[in-house]
Amino acid sequence: MALEAFLRQNKRETKNVKVAASTAFVDAKGNAIEWEVRPLKTNEAENIRKICSKYEKGGKVKVDQALFNKMVAARCTVYPNLKDKTLQDSYGVMGEEDLICEMLDKDGEFQEYVKKCLEVSGYNQTDAELVEEAKN
Repeated sequence: MALEAFLRQNKRETKNVKVAASTAFVDAKGNAIEWEVRPLKTNEAENIRKICSKYEKGGKVKVDQALFNKMVAARCTVYPNLKDKTLQDSYGVMGEEDLICEMLDKDGEFQEYVKKCLEVSGYNQTDAELVEEAKN
């Protein structure tokens, strides 16, 4: 393969994905409103892991998985805009992580949303899925 294939201008960017995160948010016709999810960049995920890691005696590292999930979900969400003050005020919270937990207050919905965010970011993809994605 030619080196040119690896140049930045030839790199295919991952597109955002639309997902119906909850049945609680519907349009005028009663259809679930789609949320927009973007993939995490490697550096973003690394920073989240650092924030969520606590060092214990003996050098063991413990990751606060609940905080990790909240941060991933918040950082991946493009729409709705979780930074919007009016939206945060309507739920009586401050911050993206608290807001997403209030908006997706059914744990099953929240966990499925986190799973989708991780999937969009390249986690949990099989080799076959990665090959198929590369072909498209």
